[in-house]
Amino acid sequence: MTRRFVLFTATAAVLVGLAGTLAHSQTTGDALDPVIVAADTHRVAFENAFVRILEVRIPAGKTEPRHRHPHGLSVYFSDWEAKGTIDGKPAQVNSRKSGTFAWSDAIVHTVENVGNTEGRVLRIELKY
Repeated sequence: MTRRFVLFTATAAVLVGLAGTLAHSQTTGDALDPVIVAADTHRVAFENAFVRILEVRIPAGKTEPRHRHPHGLSVYFSDWEAKGTIDGKPAQVNSRKSGTFAWSDAIVHTVENVGNTEGRVLRIELKY
């Protein structure tokens, strides 16, 4: 097993455990759900009562429409440059590195891949 796989598996297990301690409900019909507004880049890879895991693939040059994510963890599987614009804040470019991950609180944003490589992300979203 690779270190990356072990880290991902351990992280996912911890998140499922944490989510189990929270009251949970899934927002349905959310007009800003990325699976709806950015269906060409977001796909549900796994879902249960505690988490929703999205497989995200953002081609170079692609800008995703404004969408929402609940609290969650992003695991990066490629090196790429992401220009994110969070509602009410100036745009910021971040270098994403394969094998790294980042926590984010609930967010409404747009994302543009300003690099030359596809952005590949697993987004683990908590339901509560």
